[in-house]
Amino acid sequence: MKIAIIEDRIGRLEQFTKSTNFDLKKSKPVSIITGLEFDTLINSLRSNDTSMLDPYECIVSHRSALSNEARDILKDYCRKNKKPLVFFSGGITSSVLKDEEFPFLHINSKEFYSENLKLFIEVCEEHSIVNLLLLQFGKKWKLSLLLNLRNIIAVAMNKEIMKMNNIEIEDIELIKRVRDLQINSAIKADLIHEKTKNIFSGDDYGSVSFEQLKSLKTIIDNLVSELV
Repeated sequence: MKIAIIEDRIGRLEQFTKSTNFDLKKSKPVSIITGLEFDTLINSLRSNDTSMLDPYECIVSHRSALSNEARDILKDYCRKNKKPLVFFSGGITSSVLKDEEFPFLHINSKEFYSENLKLFIEVCEEHSIVNLLLLQFGKKWKLSLLLNLRNIIAVAMNKEIMKMNNIEIEDIELIKRVRDLQINSAIKADLIHEKTKNIFSGDDYGSVSFEQLKSLKTIIDNLVSELV
């Protein structure tokens, strides 16, 4: 497991090392691309040459260090190779993770250079897993997913009750199939219980009833209580 951190402002990285007592430069999974190596990478990207990135399973870059063209080349490269990509910058006000075509995280520099980065790298090294949610939420990454899913279910259940009471709503707003729940694979195993196993016994196109949603919400409530 190898992680590339593309950083033109090496002073910021060194400040992180001092504040966390975690030396990124000595971390086995991490290669810091800065200085002359940074210049070489930028010149390669200008020629649409991404071969320098091939040894890495995850690409992290200071967003402002790259031109719009270079960013697009990085995104296309990670999309084609299904590699997680992180852009960090002081100008990013809130972290946003998209996981549709490939895992792609935008995060503020202060949030990136934090204890979360140390935890993220440790998990990458110990388990060979790239979990960008660790960068985004730290130790509470699973809680965030559960709370988001619970909110989706609660809204859908309220709308289902409205429909039962003959209040007109769009069917598209209801949860009809497993895929409508948008369950992150990282928490799926935690949700499988005697009362919910039927929901996950088929594929993503399996139907979901109102009673099953209630059971699933109860399981999530219990998990949340354990984590807070």
